[in-house]
Amino acid sequence: MEKAKLYLIPTLLGESQAEMVIPAGVLARSRTLRHFIAESDRTARRYLKSIGTEIPLDELQFYVLNKHTPEEELTRFIKPLKSGTDMGLISEAGLPAIADPGSAIVALCHEEKIQVVPASGPSSIILALTASGFNGQSFVFHGYLPIDRKDRTHKLRLIERDARQGYTQIFMETPFRNEKILENVFEACGAETLLCIATDITTPTEQIHTRKISDWKKNPPKLHKRPCVFLIGMK
Repeated sequence: MEKAKLYLIPTLLGESQAEMVIPAGVLARSRTLRHFIAESDRTARRYLKSIGTEIPLDELQFYVLNKHTPEEELTRFIKPLKSGTDMGLISEAGLPAIADPGSAIVALCHEEKIQVVPASGPSSIILALTASGFNGQSFVFHGYLPIDRKDRTHKLRLIERDARQGYTQIFMETPFRNEKILENVFEACGAETLLCIATDITTPTEQIHTRKISDWKKNPPKLHKRPCVFLIGMK
């Protein structure tokens, strides 16, 4: 019996056409799978319906993996793989296992000697980096910064220090907190520091601009509830 594989299925970053950002071969493979591990079964169903899954939606099996999922459940999730059935891992947006709980399943598959197959698709982190004008060879992704304002301010000052050493610094925030974190960046970082804000990547409303913080302060962008990636760096 041929060994099963875990396919890392990329999804859209926003309201865009799948054919414009995801390779045809990846879409074709995604349409044939019956079993999926997903952060949200509702979001996964919507995505699979939009790309025209070959399997009726009510015949698809979903295993929900989020920050509340007990670790002991993970072994149950990969039972189809151990029985010889391919599965897909789907993130809420973009590539799975980056700033995403799916990395736990990938790690378990390696322990169980199950092949993991990554696929090409949109990554807001990488796309933002390539469009920022910052150093693409030495960079750090911090994910989400501390929620506590004092801790976040301290973290931002460390980030700015490392950016001055030539390391591009990348972070993100939950969309409804974007404007608060931007205010925090304005307070914690120097006027001459360069900040790139990448918003609505791959969608018709995409905007990616790199400016000095002093220039951003003169005309702050409207970021509320818009997916954003923030980068601090040097040209």
